Amino acid sequence: MRTLVENFARASGADATLSWHPGPPVLINDDDWAHFSSEVAQQLGYRVQQAGLHLLGEDFAFYLQQVPGVFVSIGSASDYGLHHASFNPDEALIAPAADYFAQLAQQALQQLNARCREASLT
Repeated sequence: MRTLVENFARASGADATLSWHPGPPVLINDDDWAHFSSEVAQQLGYRVQQAGLHLLGEDFAFYLQQVPGVFVSIGSASDYGLHHASFNPDEALIAPAADYFAQLAQQALQQLNARCREASLT
């Protein structure tokens, strides 16, 4: 990339310098937590879809480098993406989303407590 920028500038009679600022690392969900979060959603009667791969940056990836977890995205019923100026989510979806995340947290804590008890018995 640096060579391309410098040679293109030189061919135009100019000088150029490429400055690269890396973004967040690749976001890699933990398989167990991804499965767990899908199960909780299905228990609540929500439709689960696996997101495709994207070449986007997400700061949550820094957390997942430290602690196993999963990045969960919820629907908004908006025709536009989250960072688009015309993003207009359906506010009726806030309560079900809050319920999902509350249930997810509660069941995750129960599962982690059970794991800690099992570990202390061995």
